[in-house]
Amino acid sequence: MKTVFLAVSTLFLISCENLDVKKPSNLISEDQMVEILYDVVIINSAKGINKQLLQKKINDPLAYIYKKHNIDSLQFAQSNTYYTFKSDAYKSIYEKLELKLTAQKTEYEALLEEKKRTKDSIRTSKQRKMDPLNRERQIEFESKMRPPLKKLDTLQKQPLK
Repeated sequence: MKTVFLAVSTLFLISCENLDVKKPSNLISEDQMVEILYDVVIINSAKGINKQLLQKKINDPLAYIYKKHNIDSLQFAQSNTYYTFKSDAYKSIYEKLELKLTAQKTEYEALLEEKKRTKDSIRTSKQRKMDPLNRERQIEFESKMRPPLKKLDTLQKQPLK
């Protein structure tokens, strides 16, 4: 029993070794990491919405991101690993990313609301410009097109029983 306890204790102490990641020489700045992760999120979202269109525009999304930000995969992997072990810095990066995504979402929602408002105003202006006689005719036409509430005997014009 004592030897098992001693072996487990030794393994525990060895596993608690301080794993300190060295800062890479070509570390990507936090702001640039936010931009890179933003592009990754957008491309992953685009894959979920219309993968064929994305593939038609961009053959290799990761290569596109690396080229856009003038980095390579090793530099990104080393920087990502470094920031992962520096939890405060990684938290800061993701908070900035969340703010950027929220701001972008709010902007798109405002654009959609403006488009909807414009479409509604065009529809109401067309209705106002309609000639009153034409409007009455249209109402009369629509009322004739509605099915009758009661079934009528068409020959005698009396409700059926």
